[in-house]
Amino acid sequence: MVVTGAGPSHARADRAWERWSTQLAGLLLLVAATAGLFGQGAYYPSVQRPVGLLIAAATLLALAARPLTGDELRRPPVVAALALAAWAVLDGALVGGAGAGVGPALLVVGVVAVLLVCRRLQQQDREVLVAGVIGLGLLVALTGWLGVALRADGWAFQAQGLWRASSTLTYPNATAAVLAPIGLVVLGRLLATPGSVPLALAAAGLLAGLAATMSRAGALALVVGLVVLAGLQGLRATARAAAGPVAGAMVALTGLLPSMPAASPPRPALALVGLGAGLALAAMAARLRRWPALALAGGVLVAAAAGLLASGGGDVAARTVAQARVNLASPDRTGALQAALRLVDQQPLTGTGPGHAELRWKGQDHGGQRFAYVHNEYLQTTAELGLVGLVLLAVLLVTIARMLWRARATSPAGPAVWAGVVAAAAAFAIHSGFDFVWHLPAIVLTVTLLVGAALPAPRDRTCPPAIRP
Repeated sequence: MVVTGAGPSHARADRAWERWSTQLAGLLLLVAATAGLFGQGAYYPSVQRPVGLLIAAATLLALAARPLTGDELRRPPVVAALALAAWAVLDGALVGGAGAGVGPALLVVGVVAVLLVCRRLQQQDREVLVAGVIGLGLLVALTGWLGVALRADGWAFQAQGLWRASSTLTYPNATAAVLAPIGLVVLGRLLATPGSVPLALAAAGLLAGLAATMSRAGALALVVGLVVLAGLQGLRATARAAAGPVAGAMVALTGLLPSMPAASPPRPALALVGLGAGLALAAMAARLRRWPALALAGGVLVAAAAGLLASGGGDVAARTVAQARVNLASPDRTGALQAALRLVDQQPLTGTGPGHAELRWKGQDHGGQRFAYVHNEYLQTTAELGLVGLVLLAVLLVTIARMLWRARATSPAGPAVWAGVVAAAAAFAIHSGFDFVWHLPAIVLTVTLLVGAALPAPRDRTCPPAIRP
C-alpha cells in the first residue's frame, strides 16, 4: 500500500523550513551590519568576533536551506576568494606570523559568504534587508550631523581646526564611505519611483550626513557614482531624481557650516533650521516635478538659507572650511604613499606580509613619521601581499563586478535599483583608493549587502517575482 499524502506534506514542510531559514539568515546579516556600524566599524577584534559569528550563522542557515550548487562552486568569485584567502595565510606564515593572514582571509571569505546568502533570500527578504541598511545609513548620518552641531566627541572628529562628522564609526572618511553608497542606492530607488517623498527625504538626509563629514574622497566617490548612474539610467532622469536631494543636502550643510570651525561656538539652532530647510527642499523637489516650479521653490529656500548663513557668521566659517578641505594638499598621505611604494620595490612579489607594512618617512620638519595605513587599499594590499596578492585581488574584484553586471536583466531589484547598486559599488571602489576602509569590516559588509541584494538567485533556484516599487 502506497501512502501518497506524505509527499505534499513533506514538500510544504521543506518550503516552510527553507523560507524560515533564509529569512532568519537575512536578519542575522542585518544584525551583523548594525553591530559593526555602531561598534566603530568593527575595527577592533572585540566587535569583529561577534560580527563574524553572526555572518557564519547566517551562512550555515542559508546553505542548509539551499545547498551550494555546482554552478556556484565553479563561479570565479568563489575560486578567486579562496585563492586570495589561501595566499594571505601562506604569505603571513612565510614572514613568521602564523596567524597574520587569518584576518584578511576571513574578510575575503566573508564577502563571498554574504553574497551567497543574499542570493538565497526571497524578494521580500531582500526588501527588508535593503530597507534596514538604508535605515542604518540614516542613523549614521544623523549621529554624525548631531556630533558636529552639538560638538559631541563620540560622534564628531576635530582636526585641522574643524569639527567633522564621524558618527559611530569615529572616523569621518569611514562614515563617508558608508553614506555615499547607500545614498546612491536610494537615488536608484527614487529613479524607479519618481515623486516619492520618503525616498527623497532619505536621500537628502544621507547626503547631508555625507557633506557633514567634509570627506574629499567621499565627495569624489559620490560624483563618480552619479556619473555611473547617469550613464546607466540617462542624464536627464538622474539629474531630475538627484537635484532635490543634492540641493537639500547643500542647504543643510549651509546651516551646519557655522558649527564646524573649532574656534567658534556651535550653532545648533541654525544647524537645525538649515537641516529643516534642506529636507523641505528635497520634499518639494519630489512633489513639484516641473522644472520652473522647482526652480522657484528652490530659489526661495536657498535665499532663506543664505540669509541665515550670513546672519550666523557663516561667511567666515565657509572660508575656514574651504582653507582646510577645499584643496588637494595632504603631506602625510603623500609621505605614506611613497613609503609604501618603497616597500613594494623592496619585496615586489610577496610583500612584507599581512600587517607588517611599516610606513616610515621624514616629515616636512625632518622628524620621523609613521603611518599604520597608506590610505589606499590597493597599494596597501600590494605592500603587504605583493604583486601576487594584487593580481588575486584584481581577479576577485573583476569577477564580482562581472557577476553584478550580468545581473542587469535578471536582477530581482529592477533595472533602476540595480543601476543604483552598480553606482554604489563604483563609488566604494573609488573611495577605497583614498582611505583604509577595508580595515573596517562593517563598511565592506554594508556594501556587500547592497550588491548581494541585486544578484539573481542560483540557476536552479528562483526567487518569487520581483515586487516593483
